Formats: sequence, C-alpha cells, structure tokens
Amino acid sequence: MRSVLVMCALVPAMQMIGQGVLVRWAYGPFANTGDAAFLVEGDRIHQASGPFGVRGPCLYIMQGDQVYRAADAYGALGQCAFVADGNTLVRCSGTGCARSSCALILEKNKVFRADGAFCNKGDGAFLVDGNTVYLAEGAFGVKSDALLRLEGELDPLALMVILAGL
Repeated sequence: MRSVLVMCALVPAMQMIGQGVLVRWAYGPFANTGDAAFLVEGDRIHQASGPFGVRGPCLYIMQGDQVYRAADAYGALGQCAFVADGNTLVRCSGTGCARSSCALILEKNKVFRADGAFCNKGDGAFLVDGNTVYLAEGAFGVKSDALLRLEGELDPLALMVILAGL
C-alpha cells in the first residue's frame, strides 16, 4: 500500500521535470551529441549538466520581447540583458531595458553578428539546420562544425538568447 502512495506522489513530479526543452552540446561536422548545456522551461533558461540534463541555476528570464538576467540561481528578476526587435536581438542594460548595441540578426536559418545601434550586419555566426545549430563562417554564413542539438521545439527568442551568450 505504501509503495502505491509513493508512486502516486512521484508520477506527477516526474511529469513536471520533463516539461522543458533540452539543449545539448554537439561536436564535429556530423553533430555527435554530447552532454546537456541548457534547459528551457517556460520563460526561463537554466544551465544544465550531465547526460540527463540536470537543471542548474537560472540564467535568463524572458518576459514578452524583453530578456532579463537572473539575479540568483532560483530565477529572481535581475537587470535587463536583451530586447527582441523583429529579427534582431539588441543588448540592453538597467531595469528599464535601455537599448545599447545590436547583438544578433536572424535571416531565415542563418544568424549573423551585428554591430552598432543601427544593427550593421557582420559575419555569419550560426546556422540552424533542423534541430542542430552549426557554427557559421564568413559573410555568407557557410556551415562549419556543429555546436548545439535541440531536443524539442524551442522558442526563437530563447535560441537567440542562448546563442548571444555563447
């Protein structure tokens, strides 16, 4: 009887653990999957570790198009880090999200570094191919080695924030 009660208590808890999207490191041109890097749960991006994606401290909190750094490991709201503006990700500072320079520009499946307040497109940084993110090189964003492997559907803003932090 006691084991039935324990199972009834643990099943909902285990379902709650699996609600996030796991982002793993990937290696080489064939995207060999490695350990967990990030765990995205709802509006929070956590650091993850190990082969099973053990949730670590909260890194970022997303609220609409604004992204805040976590003030502590539990996800308390800190200073503003980024603001999404269409297909661009802009660096910000302070609690009021004062805009600074551009960080990344998304064009179809390619992500380019950006400079300045007017978001001047720089060299290619990343290329998203299905559920794998590759490093990109040069002005045209030519695919290079794999960097990340996504396990599930990930919000584009969350992906851009993770890539801006790399």
